[in-house]
Amino acid sequence: MTYGRFLKSRFYMDNFNWLASRGKSRNSMIDIVSGAGYVALNSGYTKYQMFDMNPLNQASFDSDGGTATVLITIDYGVTAMPTNFIAIMNHNLKSADGKIRVAHDTSPIVAVSGGTTASLVEVLNGAVSGSYATPAADYDTLLTFASSDDRYWSIEFIDVATWDADLLIGNIMLGEYYTMPNSPDMPTTKGTVFDGVNVVKAFGGRSFGVANWTAANGGTYTAFRSDTFFRKSPGRETYDLTHSYVNDTDIYPSDRFRPRDSVNFLNDVISRSSMELIPFIFTPDSKSTTTGDYMFSRFDQDSFVTTMPSANVTIFSARIVQEF
Repeated sequence: MTYGRFLKSRFYMDNFNWLASRGKSRNSMIDIVSGAGYVALNSGYTKYQMFDMNPLNQASFDSDGGTATVLITIDYGVTAMPTNFIAIMNHNLKSADGKIRVAHDTSPIVAVSGGTTASLVEVLNGAVSGSYATPAADYDTLLTFASSDDRYWSIEFIDVATWDADLLIGNIMLGEYYTMPNSPDMPTTKGTVFDGVNVVKAFGGRSFGVANWTAANGGTYTAFRSDTFFRKSPGRETYDLTHSYVNDTDIYPSDRFRPRDSVNFLNDVISRSSMELIPFIFTPDSKSTTTGDYMFSRFDQDSFVTTMPSANVTIFSARIVQEF
């Protein structure tokens, strides 16, 4: 699939930032294992940079020329947080010659190869062999695996032979995806907006354009858009969707007292994003392996409203905008 054609869309929602938005301590959730055999961050960088939903803000590890491992451990602090994907954005794993392992357990993971290895499946840029995924290019990688409710997780970055450069990581998303049960209504609307441009009219009637931005200002990097800076399409991409006659069981929990007792759009997407607060990865086709079909994005609306045209079905609309 390509051209942004719609089938069943998918939302990749981040667990870590949702938990932080609910009051969990970021410090208690993240650790980078140190000591002999482990790679440390370079001076001036922090562990938080890898989980701040800003892929341009890279963390740098002192890995060049060595064979040690970067081991990042995660403690959600709670159980029953289903997790079935990892996205590693704006990395240089190809140039640095590294690969990825993900693991989980009911007890803290404290060493390399600890926990139960997640059986990774490549979605974008991460060929899987055994326990590891090896990116074929720098920038963005997206992998899925069988869902687990385990509290403790680890992410290992391991040299393929010897590290060829300091490892750079822009953003890590560890969370759960939600696939829509059906396609949106036709026609769908996809747009490109230039809301960073303002036009001022002088007294004589002439117009003058002022651009706060026309595109992302991150040099050669924009999430899931790998062309050089001057060749990239300017503007911010948008999707406007309407889903009609979706079963209410797919949208709402049977009892809001326990919203996680079922898979539903309200809990798994709307709650996880807090609408406009937390970005996510969106694709109009859940089975697409075309990088350009994916978009780092957020909702451009502050409420979620449904209507009921007939018994047990709902209609709702959503606006999704690209996040630079």
